[in-house]
Amino acid sequence: MDSAALAQLVDFVGIYKQDSLLIIRHGKIVVDAYYAPYARNIRHDLRSVTKSFIGTLTAIEVREGLLDNVDHSIVDLFADKRISNVDDAKKAMTVQNMLDMTSGIAWEEQAYTPDETIIRMYQSPDRTEFVLSQPMSDPPGARFYYNGGNPYVLSALITKKAGRDALDFARDELFKPLGISSVRWGEADAQGVTDGESGLYLAPHDMAKLGYLYLHQGSCDGQQIIPSSWVDRVRDGPVTATDGYHYANLWWSLPDRGAFMARGRHSQIILVLPKLDVVAVITGALKDGYVPTTDLIDGIAAAIKSDASLPSNSAGQSLLAASIQKAATELASPVGPTPGLAKTISGKSYRLQDNDLHAKTFSLNLVDPNPSWEYMVATERLDRPTVRFAGPIGLDGLFRKASTPYGIDAVKGSWLDDHAFVVERRILGHGETQKWTLAFDGKKVDVTFESTDGAKADLHGEIYK
Repeated sequence: MDSAALAQLVDFVGIYKQDSLLIIRHGKIVVDAYYAPYARNIRHDLRSVTKSFIGTLTAIEVREGLLDNVDHSIVDLFADKRISNVDDAKKAMTVQNMLDMTSGIAWEEQAYTPDETIIRMYQSPDRTEFVLSQPMSDPPGARFYYNGGNPYVLSALITKKAGRDALDFARDELFKPLGISSVRWGEADAQGVTDGESGLYLAPHDMAKLGYLYLHQGSCDGQQIIPSSWVDRVRDGPVTATDGYHYANLWWSLPDRGAFMARGRHSQIILVLPKLDVVAVITGALKDGYVPTTDLIDGIAAAIKSDASLPSNSAGQSLLAASIQKAATELASPVGPTPGLAKTISGKSYRLQDNDLHAKTFSLNLVDPNPSWEYMVATERLDRPTVRFAGPIGLDGLFRKASTPYGIDAVKGSWLDDHAFVVERRILGHGETQKWTLAFDGKKVDVTFESTDGAKADLHGEIYK
């Protein structure tokens, strides 16, 4: 592969404010770039890439005989559940329909507002039963409709058939054979079911191992982890999806481009290009930061010049090294002049009124040689009613990092005007950026919160000490 062309690709992906880019060809890493403030070896939130892992675990169920076949009726498999709205269409719904997002279940999952089905699923006491009790909008197999409830039910099926949740099953049957040891997956629900539609965290190198498994027809080190026919169906993508994509077994594909992929919100991608012997991984953190998949494919293909080694190209190698270094180097953002208010509010503690974010208190220290921030969040746990987040804050336009209960925080602040201070916070690897705008007026403060996931909230508080 041409190093100069790869350098251009690293720069191109950086335009979309991504976290990482990894490209592997013929089993060799040719690009391993991390865009500041993200850094290597930080586990990343995979979002809907999690679904492709659930699809893979379902394939293992079939291979091991835990599930007799994917044409089995879902209603029959969950005969112990109290399922509502059962009709002929629901009785005909199969495992394969759920794998293909053609279950026919009526579902709403667009803006993640409280009234949408996906949110009501998470609020229900038995999420699996909730999904299966939704009315049918179409006969199974009639049309593609993206539905996070489908893989949730498939995760519940793993628990039912394997006698352990998807995480424990994956540790032995998938992660261990692939050499994946650093894993985080959200807590299981009240029925012991791991979230099958999202919540898995892996580092980019470990994400690539799933792509490599599919590149090699489900085989790893001579062991057939999943049936090769399963991979064939993923590659062929028999279900017409949206925006030119095809779908099968919880994987997306572009058959005319010779590509298939696992895709998640904010540009989490495991891309497999069998004809080019390439696996590529992207992780991202911005709502509108999707790298166009066709552009990524074209960029990779353009960098490939031969199936054999190319002559040494020191100039191209220098360009690639410079692009990777540029990606890892954070550029300072504007901070604005520091008003006298900075000294007034520093060290003061503010108590917030009840709010949807469960934020209780916050304080800022903006005049100390080592500026810092702190806030407390209420939990629903009796043994731990609050969680404290705290750490350094960059006032020079650059993020400062600190470990928190949920990962590595990167935080920086800037003055919008003489009375408003903006805090930008990223939990590295979490695929989300938060922005807190604090407007101070005497002892009172009005806070506007928004995140790249689309969440918004207005909070109000005042000094209490």
